Amino acid sequence: MKHPFSLSVVAVLAALSGAAKAQSGERVITSESPARTVAQTGAATDAPGARLRVVLLLPLDNALLKRAAVTVRDGANVVFATRKNEVIVSECAYGGAGAESVVAAYERCVDARTDWVIGPLGRADVTALALAKLAVARPTLMLSSLGTVPPNTMAVLAPDLESEGEAIAQQAMTDACRAPMLVEGSGSLSGRVAVAVASYWRDQNAIKLRQASLGDRGSWRKATEGWRRDNVDCVIFAGAGAVLSELRPYLRGMSVYMTSASYEVAPDRTTDWTGLRIADAPWLVDSEREDFVPYAPAEKLSPTLGRLYALGVDAARLVSAAARDSLPRAFDGAIGQLTLKDGQYRRQPMVGEFRDRAPVKLGQ
Repeated sequence: MKHPFSLSVVAVLAALSGAAKAQSGERVITSESPARTVAQTGAATDAPGARLRVVLLLPLDNALLKRAAVTVRDGANVVFATRKNEVIVSECAYGGAGAESVVAAYERCVDARTDWVIGPLGRADVTALALAKLAVARPTLMLSSLGTVPPNTMAVLAPDLESEGEAIAQQAMTDACRAPMLVEGSGSLSGRVAVAVASYWRDQNAIKLRQASLGDRGSWRKATEGWRRDNVDCVIFAGAGAVLSELRPYLRGMSVYMTSASYEVAPDRTTDWTGLRIADAPWLVDSEREDFVPYAPAEKLSPTLGRLYALGVDAARLVSAAARDSLPRAFDGAIGQLTLKDGQYRRQPMVGEFRDRAPVKLGQ
């Protein structure tokens, strides 16, 4: 059954993920991370044994973003629950009708005793906070792409489709696709995946990558028959999962590659997906990994909500690892292998293969 908030969450993911790569800037983070830069000002409590103070700055009062915000919060809280004697967590909600802005909420909830802020969520709010002249600026891990290098007191941990497009293109190359076809559906998410795949392929491979826009369903048989005559052996699909489920019968004999943008459907829509390869968060691809087990959600989540939950898990684990020192420069996260550069975590997703309606790690 479709979750009542599923359409809102899918819509908001486009705003949350943003562009993956920051624009160039003069500021370069060396061994001094945003956490260390602020910690050196000596504002927070550094007494031995003092508990870490964390503020969750999330749009819990925003009708569109509430389900996403609650899921991120739950992911963070399940981590902090294992560290009750080490962390004090408080929520700072914003985003209701006529409510204060994210900047006003930050200044209401954050003071010199705060060690870390996790949030905000949503590109518009991340941008507003990054541009604000804050009276008290504490180390802040923002959860949506900023599109440029963040201020010294801030860092970015954000989901993105571009890294998945590159990873699945690389997998198709590794699998020796000789005549690949990039198939683009409708919508902005599909366009972003297609651009990422095409750009990476052009830079890394001499084999031509042909591209096709998927028309109405009545044209699929003719189109795919043409692909067969042209000996297309691989399809990199950049559309929605519901469309892929209907297109799948026309792709017999072709290897199919996809990203998380195509995996938001219910399990009963993936019955014919065995063998399809996907670049996605390790949380979904390698869900039984030992270090994930303590943070399992109380209820089964859709793939879309599962990625948001994993984002909360990673945010909490990162600030817990940093404590009052630097953020980890490399981290094996639930949303991917993370590397901190220019104040932003770059993400390497995991490639898996569908078996029994769900993705599993390659080689398992």
